[in-house]
Amino acid sequence: MHEAILPVGDLKPLRDPVLLAAFTGFTDAHGGAVAAVKYLAEQWGAQPIATIDPERFYDFTVQRPRVRLENGERVMDWPENAFFLATPPGSERDFVLFTGIEPHLRWKTFVAAFEDLLRAVDCTTSITLAAQPAAVPHTRPLPVTLSASHPEFERTFGLKAPASRYQGPTGIVGVLNLHFRALGWKNASLWAMTPHYLTVGPNPNAAASLVDRIDHAFGTTTSRDGLQEQSVIFEEQVREVLEESNDAGAYVRQLEEQYDSERQGQVAPAANDADDELPSPNDLLDDLEQFLRDQRPGASE
Repeated sequence: MHEAILPVGDLKPLRDPVLLAAFTGFTDAHGGAVAAVKYLAEQWGAQPIATIDPERFYDFTVQRPRVRLENGERVMDWPENAFFLATPPGSERDFVLFTGIEPHLRWKTFVAAFEDLLRAVDCTTSITLAAQPAAVPHTRPLPVTLSASHPEFERTFGLKAPASRYQGPTGIVGVLNLHFRALGWKNASLWAMTPHYLTVGPNPNAAASLVDRIDHAFGTTTSRDGLQEQSVIFEEQVREVLEESNDAGAYVRQLEEQYDSERQGQVAPAANDADDELPSPNDLLDDLEQFLRDQRPGASE
């Protein structure tokens, strides 16, 4: 086992395991993907099995450790990359759940450590979850796109996986995926499209869209009660601000029309003169972002 892996318990072969992984950082717009994996871990009763030692992978002047009080004592929290084991009710296979923070340093070493843990539990199928900003309204179900190493994933998730023509900077998710595929392992990525004008997260609707696809793929039945409660609060906060801004409301309605037209196979309506007069999304939704930020626990402390 790689020295950077810190086992919590016995690491041994599992039942046809699947990795579900998400990283805070480049490939997770505002935390929706990490929130999805953490929600699955909670609902599936996942138990910790290992962590990755952060010492060699992070610049602590960038990703600083945090101090908190626990039972009156100061506790240090270092950047965490944690693996959990879950066996959802009724499932015939095990799931390795991972949530972490994109490392700053030694990505090849990080990937080698990751590979060693998966080999220890005999896991050669992985699904990475991610989220990216897009021109979608928060009032509609958030779309999910798929990229995959094998055509069978299209049937598994009920999504098409178009060939990617992207060239440019990538994140640790892209590095891991290509490494796993080079080993001949099966790998896919699910990307939730999140409203680009909501920059405070995590967005519970993005997490819900990803959880839906996991349940669809693997026949699991995960309660949505917790996400629905979060979504009601989140959407009410957004609605309060939109009611006070005609420009913001007009912009969201424009996105709704585009979204609905695309779902009906129609061409999106062309922007009219009134649309051209709208401020940019960055300008008109500054108040919305600030409002949502103010609602976060501890914001006034």
